[in-house]
Amino acid sequence: MTTTNCLLPHREPREALPSALVCRHHHGWLRDSIDDIVCTYALLPDFYEPGTAVDDGHQVKGKRVDPPAPVRLDVVALLDKRTVHRYQGDIVPVLAILEAWARLVREERRLQACQKRATVTSEAGLLLGHLDWIIAQPFVDELAREIREVKSALHSAIGDHAPRPVGTCPVVHPDEDTECGGRLYQDRYGGMSVTCRKCGETWGETELRRLGLMTQAI
Repeated sequence: MTTTNCLLPHREPREALPSALVCRHHHGWLRDSIDDIVCTYALLPDFYEPGTAVDDGHQVKGKRVDPPAPVRLDVVALLDKRTVHRYQGDIVPVLAILEAWARLVREERRLQACQKRATVTSEAGLLLGHLDWIIAQPFVDELAREIREVKSALHSAIGDHAPRPVGTCPVVHPDEDTECGGRLYQDRYGGMSVTCRKCGETWGETELRRLGLMTQAI
């Protein structure tokens, strides 16, 4: 019986779950991330007003020739289904992305079309309900990438900024044979570990020395 490696990047090839294309770690990460999107999205209305989110210290400030907007336009855009993602770093249309993936699942599985107005909760719920099927589809890596982008955009909007990176991830993607290159961040609660925000790989206290040797060799 042949085994399949996880489609998502790891520092070493990791076996996928039976009848799936991702490993147990990434299956859990997808589930938790979709749940997190629902919870964080629900917080956005509390951050409409300017100054309600913590500055990450990297913004460039200057004098304005026009009065500032009475609301945070980034939050408005995140909540607006009509928002279009036009270039790298642009505002992420949260509901539109979830709705597009949920529509694909409905079409592929021949489910009844949604009769009510789509919401983040309804579309995320459908993705979670069919997650075991999703992780066996060849598009799961693309879905994971967009879920990661949505989650990051939402946390940035509420001021939950990632700390400064401590290095780059040396994980080799099994399909492309290239390093992941994602940014590594120290545990924000003070634990002796670092995690790649791109592939989700984590190095604990006993593995940090090995990680240091790997990154020096790149």
